[in-house]
Amino acid sequence: MSIYFARHGETDWNIAKRVQGTTDIPLNETGMGQAKLLYENLRKDNVKICRVYSSYQERALTTAQIVGSGFNAPVKVIHGLEEMNLGIFEGHTWEEISEVYPDEHARWETNKRYNRAPEGESYQELLERLFAALDQIIEEAKDDLDLGRDILIVTHGAVIMSLLTLKKDLCFNDSYKYISIENAKALRFEMSDLREIERRVDR
Repeated sequence: MSIYFARHGETDWNIAKRVQGTTDIPLNETGMGQAKLLYENLRKDNVKICRVYSSYQERALTTAQIVGSGFNAPVKVIHGLEEMNLGIFEGHTWEEISEVYPDEHARWETNKRYNRAPEGESYQELLERLFAALDQIIEEAKDDLDLGRDILIVTHGAVIMSLLTLKKDLCFNDSYKYISIENAKALRFEMSDLREIERRVDR
C-alpha cells in the first residue's frame, strides 16, 4: 500500500505566478486536462486507488473528483489539506510582494518555518494541521491500506513542499530552490516516510 500526494491542476494564477494561498481559484482548461492525465498515469502504473481525499479548495477538489470518477473511488474533503494561508501576500507575484511589502516579506524570509506572513500562517502551523488531517485519513483508510490498496491525497504546492523539505532535511528558507512541485503529478509516500517526517514536526 502507498499514499500518493498530488498538487491540483493548473489555474490561471499559476500561469501569472500569483500567490493563491487560501484564494479559491478554479482550474483552467489545461488544469482540467492535467487532472485527467493524472488519473490515466496512475492507472497505467497499476496504482489501485480506492479512496481520494482532497482539500476543500475548488482547484484541488475538481482535480480529486476527476481522478476519483476514473477509479470509481469516493472523494472526501478533509480540512487541514488546504493551501498555506499567505495572508496579505495572496494575489500578488513574489516580485510584487517584495516591492509592496518589503519589510513584511524580509521578516517572513528570516525564518519561514516559524514566521507568518501578515494575516497568514507559518509552515510549522501548516505541518501541524496537515498531520492532524493525515492521522484522520490513515485511521479511516486503515482497512484498505492493510489490504495493500492505495489512496490519493489531492492538495497544494506548499503542503507537498513542506513534506519534502522535512524528508530531505532542507531549510524552509530556501527549499524552494531545490524542490519543484508540478501540477497534477503524483508523489508516492510509504507510511514509514510519513512517520519519519512526522517525527521532525515537533508537534
